[in-house]
Amino acid sequence: MKINDDAAIKTSKEIEIHAPVSAVWKIHGDINSWAKWHPDITNALLKDNLESGSTFEWKSDGYKLKSTIMEVDENKVLGWQGVGFGASAIHVWEFSSLENGNTLVSTHESMDGWLVKLLKGMMKKKLNDSLDTWLSALKAQVESK
Repeated sequence: MKINDDAAIKTSKEIEIHAPVSAVWKIHGDINSWAKWHPDITNALLKDNLESGSTFEWKSDGYKLKSTIMEVDENKVLGWQGVGFGASAIHVWEFSSLENGNTLVSTHESMDGWLVKLLKGMMKKKLNDSLDTWLSALKAQVESK
């Protein structure tokens, strides 16, 4: 799965987490628990199993979102497409085992839509800040276990 290279904004981030990939996957793949450890997510509900075609609704930084899982490869990739007011996004998470036993988490996201184009500068900053927060919160949650 790839992000939309033609989208109004795109960004990529990564972080090394001091834990095996299975531990990172267990936390990140439990969508219904995101609100317990992610400071910007106040609600997240996956209605079915974690598999392609399943949908989840969530609220992040005050925005209500509906997303569809497009790719799941346990301990390797989790990707979804989502829509919210005036925006659409594609978000891909990749998990890699490092030689030292740690996990490299890479995330790539593209956003498009009329609101994103209208507020491109602000939306790019918000997206980058959001991904920094997500990665830091994921690292803290996994490493505290």
